[in-house]
Amino acid sequence: MREYRIHEFVLQIESRRLLGPDGGVVELTPRLFDALLFMVENAGQLLDKDRLLAALWPGLVVEENSLSQCISALRKALGDEAQRPRFIQTVPRRGFRFIAPVLLAQEDDSAGAGTEPVTRAAPPASTRPDTASDPELEALAAPTPASMPERRGRRVALVAAGCTGLLMLGGAGTWAWRSGRPVATGAISTLAVLPFKPIATGSRDELLEVGMAESLVARLSNLPGVAVRSVGSVRRYAGPGQDPISAARELQVTWIIDGSVQRAESRVRVTARLLNTASGEAAWSGSFDETLTGVFDLQDAISAKVADVLTPHLERRDRSRLIGAGGTRLVDAYQLYLAARQHAQGIKRAGLEKSLGLYQQAVALDPAYALAWSGMGEAYRRMVFGADGEPVVVLREAARCNERAVQLDPGLAEGHAGVGWVHFWRDWDWAAAATAFERALALNASEANAHLGYSQLLSTLARPADALRHLRQARESDPMSLILLTLESSSLAAAGRRDEAAERLQRVFDIEPDFWVAHMAQGGMRLSEGRAAEAIDSLERADHLSDGSSQAAASLGFALARQGQTERARALLRRLEAASASRYVPPTSVGLIHAGLGDKEAALAALQRGLAVRDVRMTLVAIDGRWSLLRDDPRYATVLRQMKLSPLASANRQEKS
Repeated sequence: MREYRIHEFVLQIESRRLLGPDGGVVELTPRLFDALLFMVENAGQLLDKDRLLAALWPGLVVEENSLSQCISALRKALGDEAQRPRFIQTVPRRGFRFIAPVLLAQEDDSAGAGTEPVTRAAPPASTRPDTASDPELEALAAPTPASMPERRGRRVALVAAGCTGLLMLGGAGTWAWRSGRPVATGAISTLAVLPFKPIATGSRDELLEVGMAESLVARLSNLPGVAVRSVGSVRRYAGPGQDPISAARELQVTWIIDGSVQRAESRVRVTARLLNTASGEAAWSGSFDETLTGVFDLQDAISAKVADVLTPHLERRDRSRLIGAGGTRLVDAYQLYLAARQHAQGIKRAGLEKSLGLYQQAVALDPAYALAWSGMGEAYRRMVFGADGEPVVVLREAARCNERAVQLDPGLAEGHAGVGWVHFWRDWDWAAAATAFERALALNASEANAHLGYSQLLSTLARPADALRHLRQARESDPMSLILLTLESSSLAAAGRRDEAAERLQRVFDIEPDFWVAHMAQGGMRLSEGRAAEAIDSLERADHLSDGSSQAAASLGFALARQGQTERARALLRRLEAASASRYVPPTSVGLIHAGLGDKEAALAALQRGLAVRDVRMTLVAIDGRWSLLRDDPRYATVLRQMKLSPLASANRQEKS
């Protein structure tokens, strides 16, 4: 086992741990560990900012501020000081240098003895363990004339003929297996499925790559004892340059599946392998040959072999659950479904409207496509949050879609989660919502949307500890989800765990610097910390990036009002009031600015309108400290009682100043 000794610290490479002077583990996020390891492996060298950004955020556009925060966090972990550095030296206007002496110790496991440490600046060493070579995988990776980029017209013809049938169920094929040892039962296994890589990059089809992962996730999520990351969390790893072991560590999983796709004439070749994150070894790998129109059983075969490795004693009746629940056998319908999911990720009006149109096309092709119905219900629900959708309209449609999904497939966890959201946001029926969320989690304990919904419901009911537990489980199921990381950050901050909150929020900015909800959350946290100018900067950016969300404008208006910038706050209020003449604007958005301005009567009137139109943000009034102006007014208590909420809930929350 290799490790670096740096003064009184020990950096263990394989276990990815930093031990402190007392032998205890120093908590480092995956990003901070990678940063420290990179600097240690390049000790003594001047590392300019561009090189560090490229190494730590490959393929992402990240501001230099993220690097500065990363270096600052490393110094804090090491007990270092910028003015009198022992570890990390700042070279003004150029970059950073790791200046501490580094000792490399390597233990020979076969001999059971360690080598003498050698004082040196350690050369670059890969953190990815070597894997045994697989002739079949190597043969597939070699370019062939059939894998070279083809003319666009032929590519379209192949897709129309059913190339994306790889993403679905059905068919039969031949394969060759190479199996490893099965995994011991008893412990929960965590698993991610990466988008499959194209061999010929010129003929890349992102829907095909992500869709292969989507199909396997849908099957493997039903396995007892296996927590599977959602496809949303792996989407950023699409493309030929992905490193599965690095991805697995970022996703915090013990197992990962990756694979490749190659087309030749009317046939397709697919390879897949199941890797152990700790060792990097392949526990199983397989290669499949199939016709374009007969590849639907590939997912079944791969899922079954993975199940053999992860749960060797799984009963036959449980294996039958691997068949893709709620799916379709129509290639075109599935392709529309994948595209619809992709467009919904940004939580903005244009993308959500596009998503809804694609879902509608999918269910028109296959009216029995339960997953597409539940996906459409989710897109309608997101319209409420991301596009100021009118609750009476969009939640009625969400209810219709999710009820249809559950009718088609009573065992579809996604459908039951969607039903729970409608009971929660539209009906304000807390008991029915809880029942639906619990049903979804009984069907699939990794269903992130059910954990999220239950978390928000418990928060509304003033049960913050239970809410945070479900929110953590949602984020663990989908660790790259921008909205889940953002919501968890806000909840941690409300619980006084500010360092953890900042780490979660920084993770969001690492993935997507322009995610407007994260900037809004950052503004709220900064405001509560008394950093008013920085808070307003964050909220202004959220307002700019949100494509007109009234929620972002309201949060900015409240902050401006509380800081005495009343004219700017009133300008935002006029903007929302003018918009309400032509479209739905949630009354709570208008009322929040009135609350910030100290106008109690107008704020109370807004809440009364919110009751009448079933404004979903009314569910937050009891726990949002920004409404503290109204706490002593009996009319406020009456509003909460009408929603079957306790007026005492808000008294237990820290007021946001």
